[in-house]
Amino acid sequence: MEQGYVLEWLDRAVNQFNPAQAQFANFEDYRFQAFSEEVREEKARQISYLKKLTFQYPKKRKFQEVLDSYFGALNSLIDNAEFNLSLIPDESVILKRAMELVVANLADIHAFILERYSVSLDPDVPLRKYHLAAPNPDFAQLANSNLFVSSPLLVSLLSNEFTKAFYADNLANISSRQVEYWKGLNELISGSQGRNVGDEYFCNVELLLIERNFNSTKFVRYLTDRIKSEIEGLAFGDIRIKKLAYIQKLFNQIPVIKGLAYDRQYDDLSLTINNWFIREIEFRSQGNTENINQSPATATKSYGYIKKSANKILCKLTIDQLALFFKAADMSNIITARSLSAVFQSVAPYLSTQHRAEISYSSLRVKSYSVEERDKSLLLEMMIRLTEQIKDL
Repeated sequence: MEQGYVLEWLDRAVNQFNPAQAQFANFEDYRFQAFSEEVREEKARQISYLKKLTFQYPKKRKFQEVLDSYFGALNSLIDNAEFNLSLIPDESVILKRAMELVVANLADIHAFILERYSVSLDPDVPLRKYHLAAPNPDFAQLANSNLFVSSPLLVSLLSNEFTKAFYADNLANISSRQVEYWKGLNELISGSQGRNVGDEYFCNVELLLIERNFNSTKFVRYLTDRIKSEIEGLAFGDIRIKKLAYIQKLFNQIPVIKGLAYDRQYDDLSLTINNWFIREIEFRSQGNTENINQSPATATKSYGYIKKSANKILCKLTIDQLALFFKAADMSNIITARSLSAVFQSVAPYLSTQHRAEISYSSLRVKSYSVEERDKSLLLEMMIRLTEQIKDL
């Protein structure tokens, strides 16, 4: 039972009812009762196997690996079973009943795992891939909260984002990360009823969204439009620039929950907004001095953020290995920043590799999402060499 492919019997049973298989038409009525008993016995064997796993693999990490592998295979088998069931003609009553029995028993095993164990789910994979229903947080009630009284634009923005995720055709693509994000946001808004936690510039809801890295493109546009609207009401350019810098300071003083993000396909909100502040202040500064001749020193200072390849540090690590190195350093708190993306943005302009003179922080960020075992091994070898070097100092 514990050797090889544990789900082999059930796999054969599923493929037996594939209309493309030769034995499909040979399943007769008289075999149904015996087959039903075999399916139930196999389910009992599978559950017995799962119960023994904790004793067979006392080390938690190995146990989790085996369980996750089994859960993944089970979900694939359920997909195949449901697909084959959909292909069986309605007039094939016995075949359909047999396939429905297999699907039901696979679902029972699936339910047993979820009830008894904690499986590792990829937070960005749709829940339907794991045959899990997407819960629907009650955001409509919170939209009527007192916190939103002075923020009608935010009510509309959040309601549209929520509806797009949970009520449109996108429902089948909901991931556990999205569910947990909205669940946490709902709980925070509920717990903040009647409290005034806003600062001198940002309101209560804005603070919650900034703290939780609500990096929706619509929220970015909302913040930048609101700031620009206020700045344009000031009389002089230099006052506008000072006001922008002051608002940026207030924005950067808001604590951000590390590792949390609304949408992983976009940069962190803090990076996006800070880039906007930099470009806006730079643009307005140039507008104020466009008729004044800058000295070479001043001009160099204005564009000092552009890094020349000759001044970069050449690394013998690849981009994948660099991403892995900084990710590990961040997770172990050897280095600390507002987010891992902030680390990549800070170091990327100063680094180059033997194959890439220019490294973008976005490439480091993307590479950090998927780690290859080969890169792990090579980096560990280099760390051993580094350890030996430190011992010799």
